[in-house]
Formats: sequence, structure tokens, C-alpha cells
Amino acid sequence: MVPGANITHLTRKILDFLEKVEDKAGFLNFFLKKEVQADIVRTILRDPEGFGSPRLGAGQKVLLEFVSANPTGPLTIAHGRQAAFGEALARILSFSGYSVTKEYYHNDAGRQIRLLGQSLQARYEQLQGKKLALPEEGYQGEYLVDIARKIKDVPPEQPDFFEKVAVEEISRGIREDLARFGVSFDSFISEQIFHHQGEVDKVLKDLEKSGYLYSSEGAIWFRSTAFGDDKDRVLVKSDGSLTYLAPDIAYHRFKIKRGYDLIIDILGPDHHGYVKRLKAAVAALGFPPEKLHIIIVQLTTLYRGKEKLRMSTRAGEFITLKQLMEEVGPDAAKFFFLFRRAESHLDFDLEVAKKQSLENPVYYLQYAHVRMLHINQYAAQQGFSPEECLQADGALLKEAEEINLLKELAVFPGVIEHISRSLEVHLLAEYLLSLAKLFHSYYQRHRVISENRLLSLARLALVRAVHAVFSRSLKLLNISLPERM
Repeated sequence: MVPGANITHLTRKILDFLEKVEDKAGFLNFFLKKEVQADIVRTILRDPEGFGSPRLGAGQKVLLEFVSANPTGPLTIAHGRQAAFGEALARILSFSGYSVTKEYYHNDAGRQIRLLGQSLQARYEQLQGKKLALPEEGYQGEYLVDIARKIKDVPPEQPDFFEKVAVEEISRGIREDLARFGVSFDSFISEQIFHHQGEVDKVLKDLEKSGYLYSSEGAIWFRSTAFGDDKDRVLVKSDGSLTYLAPDIAYHRFKIKRGYDLIIDILGPDHHGYVKRLKAAVAALGFPPEKLHIIIVQLTTLYRGKEKLRMSTRAGEFITLKQLMEEVGPDAAKFFFLFRRAESHLDFDLEVAKKQSLENPVYYLQYAHVRMLHINQYAAQQGFSPEECLQADGALLKEAEEINLLKELAVFPGVIEHISRSLEVHLLAEYLLSLAKLFHSYYQRHRVISENRLLSLARLALVRAVHAVFSRSLKLLNISLPERM
């Protein structure tokens, strides 16, 4: 509807696409011809792999860092949500023409790693029959007992032996869990590199030369308020130890030096206060802060029906991503993580996620996919070919359910473009459920393959187009495409 428009100003080319134009109260209502609406089917079938890609990226380089769990314990459900979101976002951005690098940052240095090594040593000594308490603020999880059991001998003169063993074993477990979750990375970066190669000291000296560091109360401060932060931040404490921000600045300078057009950090809910200071840091390093996008993925609360499951990471009592996958499967876990906006708290019902019924949204989606797959297989048995579908008469698609599907297919490119700009992955999950609902409704009311070959061909072409968009969307969300249910 266009306010104040005049129908006489419409060109003949535009009118060729229209069935009718209504002038109501100063607004024009446009109605597309049915064959024009149906042409979306032919457009999809001509390029089923590429349909919907807005090609916004045009090869721009994007660095996407996500999960980056400290190697101090197994991945939790919070890390799982970040992993699902990061992988899906990477796929969507790649589909939109961006050159995406997925990166995992190992925080494998500092006090937390020393505590981890001391905690593993205590567990090892306990297994040897010695009464040794865990260090104060140490790690209490049973996973350290399992690692301690694998240690046969402790080599002399290696004070960091337990640290190395703990980090190596936990990191290996993290990679195995991510692989099962269908999440991969292009690069793994160790925090230790920035300490061993002196990059932390270098970035501190450069910030000092630029006038962004000053001393106060025995500590060294970053003048982050110069870039919009609420307050200045300590980089070096009065005892000479570094805060977490110091190596993070060095790491972000490493990101910037590699020439990325866009840097995206996906962080957990305990990093809200980090947003302004990181943006201030990249600005001080000469990188446009608007090209650093920080997404905070909120916590997930697990329920078993109406029962809320209590978890305490401090006491080592938490449900790991591995345990979640074993109970509900990777696909259900991923879709439940993705269906809610990343910045919103998520309530995850394990009982619903385990159901092999249409009450379970991921089952509902995969069931739609299998239905479409079987229709295509049956059509092939009946002698219908993909080439014939390209010549199908779209004007025969007149039923309300068919028109609704055509309209929904036409929305897909806009959904992908919007996500590529807003980074709101949940919109694709919502779109998929909407498309699945329309397809299930169509399937229940209309027979695709019938004695009317021309109508069958038109409907088969529609189903093939829906399936192309549907399967592409599932792949973008990293959800598997089963052949049977």
C-alpha cells in the first residue's frame, strides 16, 4: 500500500505482474497474478542451493570467536548454547557471501590454570592414599578424579606437570564433545602464546605510548573512559599480576592485525561488563569499534517437566553438554538452544526434547523433511523427473494452502538477509517452524501425486521447492536431515 499514489502513474511493466489494483482511502492495494506468485517455484528449482542468499558479504572477512571455554572442566549446557548459536551464525554468514573464520580461544594461562593443576595434584595424591585437601577455590568436579586415575607416573622436575595434563585431557574432551555436536573450528588460539611471545607486554607499552595507560594506587590502569566506558580498568594489579583484560587486549590486537572486516565475539552471560571495555580497547588500538560485535548468550535453565534442575559449577555439580546430548540427542539440543533469542534466558524442558512426537519441535521439523523426501521418492517411481518440474504450470496452484506456501517461500531471502544484518539466528528457527506448519497443513488436505498428471507436476514442483528451502534452512541451523523417522 502506497499513500497518495496514483494508479495512472503505474508503468505497463508493473501492471503485467498484477491481477488487480484497488484504490481504497488513498491507498493502493496490489494483488499479484497467481502465475507470478507461482514463479517463485521455478526460481528456486533453477538454483536450489543458492536461492535465498543475499550475497551481502561480497567476500568480506569475518572472524567469529565462540565457545572459548576455559580448559578447566567439561563443556556445560551454557557452552552448548554458545556453540549452537556460533555454528549456525557462521553458516548463515557464509551462505550470505562472507568469508568466515571460526576461532576458539584457549584461556590456558594464569591463576585459574595453576588452581587446576593444584586440584588435579590433590586428586592424584588422594588416590595414592594421602590425605591432601583441595586448594581453596580449587576445582571439585569428579572429572579431575577420572583424569588422576590415568596418571601412572609423575616425572621429577616438572612443576607444571599436573597443569599440562589437566589442560590436555580437558581440551581433548572439549574437542570430542564439539565434534559430536557438529561444531568445528578453523583455528585454535592459546593464551600462552601472547605471554611467551611478549605480546601482552608489547600491547601495554603501545597503549602507554598512546597515552591510554596511567599508574594509580600501585596499579596500571587503562583509560577506557576516553572511549565511552563507565570507568577506567585495571590491567596490572598492585602485586604485578595481570587482570584478564590485559591478554584479551593482546588477543584482539592479533585479531585486528589479520585484516578482518568484521570481528564477532560470542560471550557468556557473565561477560556483560566486558562489552564496553573491549570496544574501548579495540578503539584505542585504532580499530573501528562498530566493527566489533559482541553477542551475550544468556543462561539456560533445565527442567524435567515442572521440576527445575539445580546446578552449581562451584561445587562441581552441573549437567555437561555431553550428558545433554546423551539424553536428548544433538539435534534436539541445538534446536532448543537456537529457537530463543540468544540474549534471552532459555527454559529447556528435557521431557519435551526427548519426545518422539509432533510436540517436540525438532521432531516436527524432521518429520516434515522426511515427508517431503518420501513424496519426491514416490514421484520418481511414478516417472516424474526434476527436469519436468521446471516446466510445471504454476497457474494450477490455486488452493489456499498452496498460495500460503508460495508466499512463505518468497519470504526466505528476506529472512536470511535480515539475519545477516542483525545476527539474530532465532529468526530462521521461527521461519522453519512456520514453513513446516504450512506444509503439514497442505499435506493433510491435498494429494500431491494423483491421476491428473499436470496438476501432480505442479504440486510436485511446489513440494520440491519447499524441500529445497527447508533442507537448506536445516543445514544452516546445523540440524541433521534424516531419511526416515
